[in-house]
Amino acid sequence: MRLGIIGTGRIASRFVETAVDGLDVEVVCVYNPHGESAEKFGRRYKLDIYTDQLEDLIEVVDCVYIAAPHETHYYYTKLMLENGKHVLCEKPMALSKVEAVELYELASRKNLVLMEAVKTAYCPGFNELINIAKSGKIGRIVDVEATFTRLTPTNTREYTNPIYNGSFLEFGTYGLLPVLKLLGTDYTSVSFKSLRNIGGVDTYTKAFIEYNNAMATVKTGLGAKSEGQLVVTGTNGYILAKSPWWMTKTFQVRFEDANRIEEYNYPYEGTGLQYELAIFLVAILDKNNNTTHQLPMISPNESVTAAQIIDEFLTFNTPLWETANRECKQREQDIPMPDIWAHRGCSMRYPENTLEAFEAAAKISGITGIELDVQLTSDGEVVVIHDETVDRVTNSTGNVKDFTLKSLKELKIDAGDQQYTTIPTLREVLELLKPYCEKNGLLINIELKTSVVRYEGIEQKTCDLVKSYHLEKYIVYSSFLPQSVDLIKKIDPTAQTGMLAETLDDCMLYAKIVRADALHPYIGSLGYVLPKEFSKMPVRVWNVEEPFFNDGRILKDTHLDRYKLYGATDIITNVPEVYLEYI
Repeated sequence: MRLGIIGTGRIASRFVETAVDGLDVEVVCVYNPHGESAEKFGRRYKLDIYTDQLEDLIEVVDCVYIAAPHETHYYYTKLMLENGKHVLCEKPMALSKVEAVELYELASRKNLVLMEAVKTAYCPGFNELINIAKSGKIGRIVDVEATFTRLTPTNTREYTNPIYNGSFLEFGTYGLLPVLKLLGTDYTSVSFKSLRNIGGVDTYTKAFIEYNNAMATVKTGLGAKSEGQLVVTGTNGYILAKSPWWMTKTFQVRFEDANRIEEYNYPYEGTGLQYELAIFLVAILDKNNNTTHQLPMISPNESVTAAQIIDEFLTFNTPLWETANRECKQREQDIPMPDIWAHRGCSMRYPENTLEAFEAAAKISGITGIELDVQLTSDGEVVVIHDETVDRVTNSTGNVKDFTLKSLKELKIDAGDQQYTTIPTLREVLELLKPYCEKNGLLINIELKTSVVRYEGIEQKTCDLVKSYHLEKYIVYSSFLPQSVDLIKKIDPTAQTGMLAETLDDCMLYAKIVRADALHPYIGSLGYVLPKEFSKMPVRVWNVEEPFFNDGRILKDTHLDRYKLYGATDIITNVPEVYLEYI
């Protein structure tokens, strides 16, 4: 079978990498309305055709896998069916009952396979769980509780999609799957409760579904973590599948007698995407050969009912999200834009943490500061490099701590156009930037890389170097290691410090302990207003999604509005020139 892919996001990449091996199918084409994204994906996976024209895809494929944004699923599915293509569409396939019914009726008229891609539905363990639950072993089923939470950065599409965002649209289909399989599609009512972030996105939602003589709860979360378990309650016992139940490898049947526990174990290979693709291909063969296999599938009725519940959620959710979003936009006008810092210099235009990157950043009009990283050589010299090894950025390999300064200086960093540069010392960087600090007030954030390798004495050596250049008032020290931040304060009580952490919560926790002056969290962890005790502190956020020099990634996000609403006072970015132009 010749397969085309619509969409080039995370799930499309996993699909190509893990789903097609060993199956009689070839991915021949990828489509994205943004040609640059299609080309990047196509080249990465060595596809013959990558295009921003749907006609090109339709011409060369027998079937398609749709992995585009939720709100486009109906359009692409309908178009592919109308053009005679079998469709495997990521969940949710449709956002209303009307849309889902139309798609299944169209597939039936065209004698085509239409499958909703919820990988759990096709894996062996989950299907055996359903079979045992229906067998009567636990008696009559009276309740199903399904939870799916995954802590997700706030700068991803799950939050930033302008309408179709939030935890229930992302994970609700998974939770609805066992509910509809076990309790059926004739529910009597559904209601929802949600917690929201400052922008109105549902970060944690519970759906309560009632049946005649049964009930169910589906719990989803992006911004809160819960035990991701599936519990099927019966009149004689219950089934427990612990997290991650949606990748069902094991589950237990338990009874009133606590000593009576039956445990079941099943294989779950790879990402599970190969299960749904294998079933999809068999279903197509059945259509082509007029044969029938007993296949574990989501029935049209189950898929239609899931779409109906999603539609009811949107009816509940959209006005609440719109109100919160509108209030956000009103507040936005009164909040100043964040200050801009260069992350390892202008690190998309030049190799990171090099003199060239720092000089380019220092010359940008309106820039607030430059962030850099320091480590120690084997002979105790303070050098500027991010990774604990030289592997990624130089022409050599090995740990920074094992090189002398002389041997480190012999390594080459590719600067493009057959030009090379070297790893600088902190002394060289301070000499370069001192005039910009004194003339323009340029600040320097020195990150002490001590959380992986504990460089003894690096705090004192760094402070002494700064002092020797009389730059103390222009320096902010930060580290992921609270002890380093604390030690800086002990060396110089007047030093400005920032607490680095992956999450805003951890930044606040450790900042209180080590008396840090600022919070330096990952930008994707912002989602709510700072507590009052931290409301006056600078919040300098950093981003891992931006490309570095020649790393092949595409710059996607150049809008800062939502981050200031979440409390960001400063942005530490690889592309300060782009952000300052935007402001």
